[in-house]
Amino acid sequence: MRISAILIFLFLSFSIYGQTRKTSDWINFGSNHVSKWIQVAPGKMGPNALPVPEMDYAQVANRSGFEAGTHFNVMKGDTSISSFLAFDWAVVPEKVAVKIWGFPTETFRTNNEVRDDRQIYYDDTGWMTGGGDIWISTFIQIIKDRNKWPDVVLNYSLKTTTGSILHARYTDAPVHYFYAAFGKSFFPENHFLSEVRVAGMGGFYIWQTNKVEMAQDEGPLFEAGVKIRHKTISLMNEVGGYWGYGAYDFLGVKSFAAPIVYRAKLLKEGERFDWKLEYRTGWKDYKYTTFIFGVAYRFNVN
Repeated sequence: MRISAILIFLFLSFSIYGQTRKTSDWINFGSNHVSKWIQVAPGKMGPNALPVPEMDYAQVANRSGFEAGTHFNVMKGDTSISSFLAFDWAVVPEKVAVKIWGFPTETFRTNNEVRDDRQIYYDDTGWMTGGGDIWISTFIQIIKDRNKWPDVVLNYSLKTTTGSILHARYTDAPVHYFYAAFGKSFFPENHFLSEVRVAGMGGFYIWQTNKVEMAQDEGPLFEAGVKIRHKTISLMNEVGGYWGYGAYDFLGVKSFAAPIVYRAKLLKEGERFDWKLEYRTGWKDYKYTTFIFGVAYRFNVN
């Protein structure tokens, strides 16, 4: 009786956490772990693994705040709902700010066709929930409101390794990026548009892979955006991404290392609360369509 119970337990464990698909044709990227088949690249992982940075329009906030949101990500064979939390600390208002942000949870369903394409060892067993990564970003305002010069902000961001790589949702390895953002506002006199702000940024994006011979991938980071504001309502359109050199190219494997995304955002600012809607889609190496709803609470720090 005891032996039968053990066999049943092992069978159930394998059915829930095991693998029934063939791995004989998969590429081994170099380790003894089941993640050895996973390609650490933005086009081969979940939507939050190697995110394209948000546009900050070269403006450091004058207030601190908390932000919470929900991200709904969908592509053929892969659907997920991610929670988002952020704390913005205006260390020196309009001069220096620190942002701690990330994805506390992600609930996802990835079918076996996508799992085969991404070489994920574990079978699809239905909806799953896991924790995500935490990021820390620092913003420094270098130039602001100086005659005809554009505003300039420097950013450096890095992430922890709290997310798991087992289902190709997160890299479980260091990632960091830095950039300089430039922005300039124009104030039309038509009494409808309060402000038109154009901005762009350029920098570098670096992430660690799981291939010993090419331990990291990296490449230039770029983005451009336009923000149109009517009183407390803003509409933003942005295009950007980064272009990795392709750490897996020497294996004859397409690197999927150059995500380009388009974002459209609607922001309603209030005295204490801001509300945001966002639509995001990938033009290259980002296969998801993402819908975002978020709310932020702002407060002054003496």
